[in-house]
Amino acid sequence: MGRVLTTASTVTCPHATGPPPPPPAPLPGLVTVSSTEKLKVLGDSVLVKTSLTTVSNCPNSASGAPCTSVSSVVSGESAKLRAGGRPVLLDALVLSTNVVPVSPVLRPAPNQSKLSSV
Repeated sequence: MGRVLTTASTVTCPHATGPPPPPPAPLPGLVTVSSTEKLKVLGDSVLVKTSLTTVSNCPNSASGAPCTSVSSVVSGESAKLRAGGRPVLLDALVLSTNVVPVSPVLRPAPNQSKLSSV
């Protein structure tokens, strides 16, 4: 089962370097997340597809363009758990950005193992 992502989760594009802990701010390749869903985990709203918008501070220079936006959710939506009629996002999330389909670095919020879904 996957851990449910919330507004306390950190999602980055693949060009962000290094394993946890994250580098000092500003975090490279940070995906902006926001949610007003009523379903919460430890007081933080769960994420759905529309919760992911822009990418800031992407360090990509190899392909000539940095990631600036999330194009689509390729996979990582719960098959069962929904919020507002939409599948919630899980830590197996794979995104497509304006540059390339990617599997982002995810750092779920502390104690996220309290709620998981398939």
